[in-house]
Amino acid sequence: MSDPTGSTAQQQPKPTELANAAAEEARRRRLGLPPMPRRRRDRTRPVRLVLLWLMSVGVLVAVAFLGTSAWAYFTGEIGPMRGDEKAVARTLSLAGDTPSWADPAQIRCAAEAVVKDEGSAGLATAGVVTKTGNGFSYTGEWPSALGAQWYAELLDCADGGANSWSRQVAEAWTLEDPRCLREVGRPAIAGVLAVTNLRLSDEDLAAKNVAAITDLDSCYARTPETPTGAASAGYREVTLKVTAPAVTSGVASIDDGAAQPTAGEDPELTYTLPVAKGGTEACVEATTKVTYAWGTVRTGEPAKICGKAQAATIQWRPYKHACPKNMPRCAYMAAYIEGLADNQSLTVTYRMSGDFKCPRKKPSCSATVKADDAGKARAPGILVTGKKGKVVASAGSLKTTYPG
Repeated sequence: MSDPTGSTAQQQPKPTELANAAAEEARRRRLGLPPMPRRRRDRTRPVRLVLLWLMSVGVLVAVAFLGTSAWAYFTGEIGPMRGDEKAVARTLSLAGDTPSWADPAQIRCAAEAVVKDEGSAGLATAGVVTKTGNGFSYTGEWPSALGAQWYAELLDCADGGANSWSRQVAEAWTLEDPRCLREVGRPAIAGVLAVTNLRLSDEDLAAKNVAAITDLDSCYARTPETPTGAASAGYREVTLKVTAPAVTSGVASIDDGAAQPTAGEDPELTYTLPVAKGGTEACVEATTKVTYAWGTVRTGEPAKICGKAQAATIQWRPYKHACPKNMPRCAYMAAYIEGLADNQSLTVTYRMSGDFKCPRKKPSCSATVKADDAGKARAPGILVTGKKGKVVASAGSLKTTYPG
């Protein structure tokens, strides 16, 4: 190819050419012939030279690109994965520790990306997979840096745009807004996910996560309000329904100390508390606890939630008893007491008025009763034959009147 710097010199006519041209001009004039046509300067020659140079360079670049691409394809750097790389990527996709919020295509994308970066030999050396026969098996253990890379690829493979990973994590972590996640950054969030979800072979990543967790706490973690409760009275028992307040981020639960719920599921639990006797109060001391996905826990102030069991009762009820011979149509009534303590003893007193009389026509009579294991007792029945007046049965603070 000609040197562009010498092109102008080559276009200048030589001395012999000039002399020959002058002689030819003189001959033409003597013979009366028209002058020789003047040779025009070729102005396209530099352009043709530049185009030729560019074409040469383009051919060289194309040859180099095709050669590099062919090498990358046949070595597995680009194109479909083959051999061990394909087997390792499949192992990570199907057997690896993958989060429930990632879809299969996202997991497959991340597995292939990690394998292309590290290679099957690199992942085996790191201890993530191990060779088993003709394939590979997952060990479940990751070096910290590689674990963070695994989750970074999972986030990067999220479908839906540049910010889709933050929305995905915010939903999985029950956070009100994903903006803080983006401020903390995808690599830092990947590290937090690795520490909280993978079994790591070293603790290098845990120390690096301190700053990320601090930022997450300042953005999302809050001290929750106290739980609320509703009480319902039962026979010698109290039922308390305790509900944690709604939270915008994290998962709320009830911390009840030693109490054991009988029903329900966080954040609403039910406690059925037995008491010794009717009218007794029972309480649960409960605290709202909010747990965040990265391990932070915030606990509110304790709240004492109480209720009372049904009060003990005394009631007149008919009592079957044989009538005296002179009263073929008679009625017997007895005082029934419920809600006492097990085997509790107490005195029941009947006070009569009008033409009601105790046995042997006394104005009052009494009897000692003892409750059974269910806290229930019955006083001896009395014959009620009066038509005017009343009978008052009392036992401690309990009292009932016949006729009611």
